[in-house]
Amino acid sequence: METKEDVGPRRRTAETDRPPAFFTPLRGVALLISLVSAAVGAVGLATADQGIERSSAVVAGVPVEVVRPTETTGRLPGVVVAHGLAASMQLMRGFADTLARRGYAVELVDLAGGGANTERLPDAGDGPAADARLARDLDVAVRHLRSMPWVDGERIGLLGHSMGAAAVVRYATAHPAIRATVTVSQGLMPVGSVSRPRDLLLLAGGLEFPGYREGAVDALRAAYPGGQTGVTYGDPRAGTARRAVLVGGVEHVSVLFSPRTHREVAAWFDTSFGRSTAGGHGVGIRPVQRAGSAMLLHLAAVLSFGAIASALLGRPSGSGRDRRRLPLPLALGVPAVAVLTAVAAMAVIPRRLLPLAVAGPLAGFFGVIGIVTLAVALFIRRADAGNSEVRNGGGRSWPVTAVAAVTLVLLTVASFAVPAQLGWAHAVPVGPRPWALIAVAACAAAFFGGVEALCAGYDRLAATMIHAWTAAGALAGLGVAVLLGTAPSFVLLVAPLLAALLVWQAVQAAALRTLRAPVWLTAVLGGVLLAWPIAVTMPIG
Repeated sequence: METKEDVGPRRRTAETDRPPAFFTPLRGVALLISLVSAAVGAVGLATADQGIERSSAVVAGVPVEVVRPTETTGRLPGVVVAHGLAASMQLMRGFADTLARRGYAVELVDLAGGGANTERLPDAGDGPAADARLARDLDVAVRHLRSMPWVDGERIGLLGHSMGAAAVVRYATAHPAIRATVTVSQGLMPVGSVSRPRDLLLLAGGLEFPGYREGAVDALRAAYPGGQTGVTYGDPRAGTARRAVLVGGVEHVSVLFSPRTHREVAAWFDTSFGRSTAGGHGVGIRPVQRAGSAMLLHLAAVLSFGAIASALLGRPSGSGRDRRRLPLPLALGVPAVAVLTAVAAMAVIPRRLLPLAVAGPLAGFFGVIGIVTLAVALFIRRADAGNSEVRNGGGRSWPVTAVAAVTLVLLTVASFAVPAQLGWAHAVPVGPRPWALIAVAACAAAFFGGVEALCAGYDRLAATMIHAWTAAGALAGLGVAVLLGTAPSFVLLVAPLLAALLVWQAVQAAALRTLRAPVWLTAVLGGVLLAWPIAVTMPIG
């Protein structure tokens, strides 16, 4: 007599019964690229300070870093560099590297809400209270730089990006002693008269949103009607110089690492400070050494994850899929419904759910998708319980899995945080960030747990496609939420970071599926990977 289990389709093939291959030519190539990337990245970071020296301090509650040439003669002109929203001084270090090698003293500053600064940024950087706080932090940095005995206090300039660009324009307009100002992606805003602020260079990426490109051109034409990009107007000696440049082929973040951006910045300060021949046209231009080296270390971590995970978890025992798969229409349809539900939920998720601007809505969005996906998948599988196979986590003991889990979590954190801290972003949680990190990680883990529930039972290629479909749908849903006004528009600017993190997690998830690791491990690792950057970069607000 046949039982229900006997007649249930097993869907096994020779491929699914065969143990996964752990040492393949493709894995060998990945490991080789990983080793080369790690070596080149490490050397790049180790040599990034050649010819310059850095010192850090906290002045009146404001974290600053002063960078100057190792061989200083006489009093140097100074430049204070300000970052944008959801950024830190690390993202702006390329400008300090460029200018210091050309004979400048540069002070990087973590403005309120960003980086190592634990002070709250009012109203997510938008409004009079935020303007006043940013002006106060800039004033602290300018006064500190002027107090250095080897700095020429009469030759001080400002450079800012995005929110920081708007802040330096306001500050320089109110303080005529600022000799020159450079804005990168300041957006649409009034910028004073022909002589306020003095000697203003306006930069924007050619691939940025129209408001940023138009902001640079409009600011030029406010002083010189009919002004054209790429042309300098006015007299630097009189402080009336204006120039707008659209840097081709770059967007809101990559504009900071364009060689042309750095050449324009260096030439502008040289001319404004009477140093038109300082160092030559291309001397000292190293816009990508730190960030590029950090990215190589990130790449090494991604490519080596599979080998490290297999060494920790070992070969799985048993064969076949560990769970009956959902029908493909459901595996593709459930995430679409979940994303639409999350878009609708954005209208009611409080924007200040967490003490970090933007982080609360993002966490809620991914959490809703995860909850809906998990609920539907578990309901369907419960209804089909008679045909489901028992999951055994690859036949591993709990101690082995637990040790591997802790090690992989620490590795995931280190592979993001260490290169980021050294190269492009402050990555150490401060202030309220640690407990916010836990909340964001829980929501992100629910999202990735839901993705794995959809992928369970499918072969490698199909699971990868379902994973990509769900991740792409989530990013598209965030775009829709912004268009509907239920999500902050700033989400669009961090979308490239989110996309990169989702790709990183997809590689980890594919490796863990091959190893038949338990779903909860994939979810936890993914939650930590997505949550850490959000919790440490979104401004405290």
